[in-house]
Amino acid sequence: MASQTTPTKGQAEKAAWLAKKKAYAPQVKKQPGEVPMLYLHKGSQFHVFMDAISKAAMEQFGHSAKMFETNVKYAPSLPNKALFAFLTDPDDFKAAWTEAIKSYTKEMLNVDTQAPKMYGFVWKYLSVGSVEEIKQHKDFATFSVDKDPVALWKAIVET
Repeated sequence: MASQTTPTKGQAEKAAWLAKKKAYAPQVKKQPGEVPMLYLHKGSQFHVFMDAISKAAMEQFGHSAKMFETNVKYAPSLPNKALFAFLTDPDDFKAAWTEAIKSYTKEMLNVDTQAPKMYGFVWKYLSVGSVEEIKQHKDFATFSVDKDPVALWKAIVET
């Protein structure tokens, strides 16, 4: 019988096999909502990046993130007085209309204040190579100063 200090032939083979075998590390799955880095090159899976960044931006910025699908800055719709026609009392109508205009104005200001944040949000998911390509874009000087996320997105799509 083999002693416990001396490995048997099977144990020695297993130890040698384990020593040769590379440490297995399972692939880390991306967390839901995690945005991959964009590498602008042939076969870069831009559609995966676009889908992930638009979903993450929608969670963080709301309607402003519609720019990923429409390529235009989101503009909330102006309230329509006809929607408040059911209010027969003039005071109720005036109060509801004033509240609708306040809400519209707040949303417009929100879209404008969110623009630089969204610009930074998109910028942080660009690889070094992608940043260099974007810097070569003809309108880079303008949209980098304005921190215009729509122009940045258009430049990414064009590149």
